[in-house]
Amino acid sequence: MWLEFFRFDLRYQLRQPLLWVCGLIFGLMAFGASSSDAIMIGGAVGNVYRNAPMVIVQFLGVFTVLSMFIVTIFIAGAVLRDSELGMSDMIFATPMRKQDYLLGRFLAGLVACLSIFVLISLGILLGPQMPWVDVARVGPVSISPFLWGFGVFVIPNLLIIGSFLILLAATTRSMLLVYVGVIGFFVLWSVAGVFARDISNEWIAVLTDPFGIRAFGRMTRYFSASEANSGLPEFTGFILANRVLWVALAIVLFGMTLGLFKPQRADTGRSWREFFGRKKTAAPVALTEVKPLVVRRIAARRTTVTPWQQCWKIFRFDAIGVFKSVPYLVMLLFAVANFIGGATLGNTMYGTKVYPVTRMMLETMSGSFTFMLVIVVTFYAGELIFKERQFKTAEVVDAMPMPNWVPLLAKSLALVGVVFGFMATGVFAAICFQLIKGGAPVEPGLYLQGALIGSAEFILMGLLAISLQVFTNNKFIGYLLIILVMVWEIVASILHFDHSLYNIMNLPRMQYSDMNGYGHFMTGWLWFLGYWSLFIGALLILSHAFWVRGLSHERRARMMLARQRLAGGAGVALAVSLAGFVATGGWIFYNTNVLNEYVAGDVEMDRRANHEKLYRKYKSIPQLRLSDIQADVDIFPSERRVAIKGRYIMVNRLQIPVDTLFFETEPTTTTTLLDLPAHKVLVDDKVLGTRIFKLKEAMQPGASMTLNFQVDVINKGFTNSGKPDSINLNGTFFENGRYFPFLGYANADLTDRNERRKRDLGEPHRMPKLEDEAARRNHQLDTESDWVNFETTVSTSSDQIALAPGYLQRRWENDGRRYFHYKMDRPMLPFFAYLSANWQVKKSEWQGLPIEI
Repeated sequence: MWLEFFRFDLRYQLRQPLLWVCGLIFGLMAFGASSSDAIMIGGAVGNVYRNAPMVIVQFLGVFTVLSMFIVTIFIAGAVLRDSELGMSDMIFATPMRKQDYLLGRFLAGLVACLSIFVLISLGILLGPQMPWVDVARVGPVSISPFLWGFGVFVIPNLLIIGSFLILLAATTRSMLLVYVGVIGFFVLWSVAGVFARDISNEWIAVLTDPFGIRAFGRMTRYFSASEANSGLPEFTGFILANRVLWVALAIVLFGMTLGLFKPQRADTGRSWREFFGRKKTAAPVALTEVKPLVVRRIAARRTTVTPWQQCWKIFRFDAIGVFKSVPYLVMLLFAVANFIGGATLGNTMYGTKVYPVTRMMLETMSGSFTFMLVIVVTFYAGELIFKERQFKTAEVVDAMPMPNWVPLLAKSLALVGVVFGFMATGVFAAICFQLIKGGAPVEPGLYLQGALIGSAEFILMGLLAISLQVFTNNKFIGYLLIILVMVWEIVASILHFDHSLYNIMNLPRMQYSDMNGYGHFMTGWLWFLGYWSLFIGALLILSHAFWVRGLSHERRARMMLARQRLAGGAGVALAVSLAGFVATGGWIFYNTNVLNEYVAGDVEMDRRANHEKLYRKYKSIPQLRLSDIQADVDIFPSERRVAIKGRYIMVNRLQIPVDTLFFETEPTTTTTLLDLPAHKVLVDDKVLGTRIFKLKEAMQPGASMTLNFQVDVINKGFTNSGKPDSINLNGTFFENGRYFPFLGYANADLTDRNERRKRDLGEPHRMPKLEDEAARRNHQLDTESDWVNFETTVSTSSDQIALAPGYLQRRWENDGRRYFHYKMDRPMLPFFAYLSANWQVKKSEWQGLPIEI
């Protein structure tokens, strides 16, 4: 009998779209993590093969933890499904044995979950074989690590999780209580992991981990790279003890399920009243006179408001349906639990406890909460579009007197509402965490901004998924296409096709600081959001044209209907959207590629490699040394512009003449070197910023010279990446190494040995040996000077204060700008920075010494 339950339930599970959506997304994550360092699952791969046995097993172990809340749907849900569908009375009335019922469904859920791990394994297997992966990072392909991982991690962990879930489901008969139990288990496991780090007894730390990951970590913590590349730990010691303990506990839990499960029909068990001695008494039935049925004639009334009323009704019905659905609640609770764990573990910085300020809560949400929205929008885009067909009501709904745009708009808004509801739950959890921890004020305005910004990419993704579902008119093909879009995002990132003009779910990074807010970064982000919103709007208009209504789903008929529907206002709206899309894209291209230079990641690394190949040979040539630095720096925060007029005094401190001057300058700035003595230009590399001059008359030992220079830093428009800028509207901060000319070879060599290997650069350069006498001439910061005399005057806008090293000599205002003159009273290292911001200043004094904070 158990085999019949197993077969039936397995067929049911394998037909569920959510199973394959989760499997494909998890497989995609595994593919990305195994083929690039841009995606990390449980940490970086490190300096081993990307398909090393230890890496494969670690991935499988971490995915068993990540899949815990997904497994809930397929194991606990199987036991509760009959009650939810109203089938329990009929099934429990048959002469079946409860052990057959539970065992069959339990095994079917396990096999269904194993199919997810087959897709994960396929992603891990294929990732390292991609053409962009360095062949030196790929070892021999072997199936044994996968078998070891399944035997030691995947199957035992699924048994442990499944036994726990089915016990909760069988005893509570409530999916909500199952979720609560899973959340509690996950939180306790996370907290136990934190405490286990400080426990000196390794056995306690190892045996308290039901997933076995800590045991594996203890067994492999001293593995060398060659050991990790070639083998796995023996199945003894910590791993054996952990697996035996928890598998035995899983068997006990399943045995408890068999003992406690009561296959009773509905309303046959005792209620709480009966348990405490109070019996329900049947209410007397009153006999009433049967009245004749009155049928009223309802006249249809249609106004201009009617379609919007219909849209509202469909939107509310679909949105509430998603909010009440089991998969949505599971993923939401998992995200909340993950966020709480991340916020709890992330409350320190360099070993120092920090307050849970709103900015940090939003960062934690971005890293450990919103990732579940990928599954949510992918899955529910298909569910919303095909909801009526799934429940066999499509013909009735399609016969209703309403325009085609009504259901499309309502379902699109429902998906947008689902995203906002998900984010609102995260914000609520973050606020509760702040209030419990204390020490930081709650900033509702910032939460609103952060939630809207964090939702944008997922809303675009969800609306794209809806459009693909409509175009394909097939739920599974629609799922496949949106997953292929996500695959492209990963592949494009790996191949360094990272311009947001052709990456739909890759809006520029938003940088927030307590001082600058979102600052000038918001401008570029809004342009890209408008650009992709117009594109999605055009797709939705096309979706309206291709909306399936009625029984005819034939392709040619759909094309004819689409042309008819686009003949009127819809076609005009489509043309306007596409024109706006093209115009916005042109403006973005002008800002990112004309006003600013767009450099892909691989091109940037190629430039650094070329710089090393061409100019590292000059690193050891005799050079002058800086002895004095004087600079007048004008900061224009509102224009994000800096003008520098500086002067270097350079001295020959060697015992030989020096006839070559080597300078490195920032290529994105306009740098002019003035008052050089008679010379010949050997190199003027504007792309790499390298300049080499040959003096006609060499500098003799002890001689000195003065070099004046001007640097203009002008930031126009916005960039593609949205990376942090050093010149901000409020909170400018830049170091001398960013814009000041550097005397000598600036060490900007590639340090990643894999990237160096691709470009024939050899191994990374190490620190000089202790016996290297020449290297002792230089301090740890750079090679251009020893100690320098420093003096500077810095100006900024009238509402800001500028800071620089040294003692403040004088401050004044002129032409609506503030000026500050700083001077060091003794020589210092040539490392200094300039700051300008609208500071709040607290003034006091101590024993006559003025103090300002």
